[in-house]
Amino acid sequence: MDQEIITPLGGHAVLLLLVQLALLLLVARLGAELCKRLGLPAVVGELTAGIALGPSVLGHWVPEAFALVFPPDVAQFHLLEVVGTLGMVLLLLLTGLETDLRLLRNLGKAALIASIMGMVVPFATGFGLGMLTPDAYLADPQRRVLFSFFLATAMAISAMPVIAKILLDLDLTRRNIGLVILSAGVVDDTAGWLILSMIAGAATSGVVRISGLVTTLTLTGAFLAAMALVIYPLSRRLTGLATRSFRTPETGLVLLLITTFLCAAATEWIGIHAVFGAFVCGTMFRQVPQLESETVHRLESFVFNVLAPIFFGIVGLKVDLWQLGGGKMLAVVLAVACLGKLVGCTLGSLWGGLRFWEGLSIAVAMNARGAMELVVATIGLSLGILNQQMFSIIVVVAIATSLMAPLGLRLTIRKVQMTAEEIRRIAARDSIGVLDPERVRVLVPTEGGPNAAGAARLAAGLSKRSSHPAEAILVQRRSTWRESLLRLLRRERRAGAVDPAGVQGQLAEAGLPQTLRSIKHTDPGEAILEEARRGFEFAVLGASRRSHLLGGRVLERVVEDAPCHLAIVKAGPEPACYQRLIVPFDGSVFARIAVEVAVRFAEATLADLTVAVLSERRPPRPAGEPVEPQAGAPAGSVETARDLERISRAFRSTSLEPRILELPDHPTSSPLFAEVTSGRYDLLILGAENRAVQHRLFFGYENERLIGQDQVAVAVIVPNMALIVGARSSAPAAI
Repeated sequence: MDQEIITPLGGHAVLLLLVQLALLLLVARLGAELCKRLGLPAVVGELTAGIALGPSVLGHWVPEAFALVFPPDVAQFHLLEVVGTLGMVLLLLLTGLETDLRLLRNLGKAALIASIMGMVVPFATGFGLGMLTPDAYLADPQRRVLFSFFLATAMAISAMPVIAKILLDLDLTRRNIGLVILSAGVVDDTAGWLILSMIAGAATSGVVRISGLVTTLTLTGAFLAAMALVIYPLSRRLTGLATRSFRTPETGLVLLLITTFLCAAATEWIGIHAVFGAFVCGTMFRQVPQLESETVHRLESFVFNVLAPIFFGIVGLKVDLWQLGGGKMLAVVLAVACLGKLVGCTLGSLWGGLRFWEGLSIAVAMNARGAMELVVATIGLSLGILNQQMFSIIVVVAIATSLMAPLGLRLTIRKVQMTAEEIRRIAARDSIGVLDPERVRVLVPTEGGPNAAGAARLAAGLSKRSSHPAEAILVQRRSTWRESLLRLLRRERRAGAVDPAGVQGQLAEAGLPQTLRSIKHTDPGEAILEEARRGFEFAVLGASRRSHLLGGRVLERVVEDAPCHLAIVKAGPEPACYQRLIVPFDGSVFARIAVEVAVRFAEATLADLTVAVLSERRPPRPAGEPVEPQAGAPAGSVETARDLERISRAFRSTSLEPRILELPDHPTSSPLFAEVTSGRYDLLILGAENRAVQHRLFFGYENERLIGQDQVAVAVIVPNMALIVGARSSAPAAI
């Protein structure tokens, strides 16, 4: 049987696509930057950039250039739309990842009622407008009822991608009001596509098939049930397995994208649009603790800065302002569209128990129609329900409402007061630095001994509130074949074998009852590094038993190449309990991170915390004397909650009340050393960097002196500065 030969994509088509993408990205980026400087959301500039490149501006004033870059070729434009669709799907995925479903327990009723009213009222006004529209705007006046239903659907639908981008631009995804808007938008979008599928079927066959609607609703319910009961637990297991077992990087990201594409494909097949599946997938993965935050940051950077601007630029490309044929009908349709949404959503929100300004904010956001209405208009044009003039009017309404929504929401949201619960939740989120207490993954490589017990105690405290229990591994050196052969010939027994059961009991006593995994490797340092690369944010190790300080070959290797933050623990003279902590602060980034680690550990274990502020600005206080608040204190002192936040943002959300000492940072005498060894503490937490030029670990002379004392246990925090700088630079501009 002859097979049809697939014609390969022409080189000119690829060339045009690349030029179009580059031009869209450039102009959208410039538009977003201009809007940011004017205090407007970036999406406004991205949409406007598309209009400028489309037939409204470039195509009208420089038609030759427009035809050269954007030729009237349907196949060529479909290539561009594929990239836009990818951006739309991934944008909704990220929106879902920002959505905390746990908050819906208190907000679900308001979102549902606001969404229903936001559909019913504009649908009714849109249908009435369709019945009164002059025949000149109808493709077939004999099908006025069908036209009215179609116009009503266009008035009632909302654009989830545009709404999501607006909320991200305005940093509202963490607010209660943002969650209500997203929830209402999902319901609106889903209902709109269900109604549209019925109307499209009626336009094609002349019969409204209720059975098709029932089938779609049934499949949608089955999809949601499968996501909750099957895909969610399966994703938890697969994500954990992938991060532990795969050596290739970004395995979690690949699994996230595979699941997203399959979910989007499923909802597209059902008939309720791919973005719904992507959004549901995002909300599901938000609950998967094994998903690494670094994975999400990298995806955000690419989507927000590349794919999203291209998508909104493509939306603007479809607008031709010169096809309107007069502004009177446009003004009428725009007014009906806006009034229907504003009145319906506001009344529904008030009915759902929200305040007026909250309801109005929801209505303003839901008024954005964007690409969803463009799709509706395109379907209406292709089915012969709309003529070219009404098609252009609906497209302009879609763009105009998308531009109006962020401007109006910026004004109304100022009137929406935050609840005490919101303030606490956002403050807790903003206080996260290098250690997220609810999601941190801690690795404890060990070979037993007192230092390992101290490391296990520290790791147990840092991971106590985390959804990831700390994972301990017993790392043993495996002899090479040459070493084994020589030992056999000499009839020697290998000394220093470690008893796994004894180490397991030691770790359990320190607070780590999890199963101990054993790893044998010819290079123990490389074995630790391989494990740490599997998504761990912290590795807590005991100091070498073969050194009076911290060193040893294995530690030197791990510190040099560690892919995560490290904590190296040297045990004190007493068993590890760590209820009296002291952490020095000298203003360095390393000291700030050490303070954050100390705060998180003290929060989880209810330990007493002392922060020793090293200062040269003020005369020294007697060692051990706490700071008392004083009026008119110098700027360098630490006497208020705001001063504590300058030390570490971990103090923004904690109820922990540390004891503050101000000690002189003197180059010859050491009040800090005297304070540390005073007998009032059982753990010193130091922030340091490895300053060694060659292999030996070196953390500075003063730190070496503190590490060398044997009266108090020491935990040296060695942050991975590349991770800190990378996290700051990869944070999306939209958030």
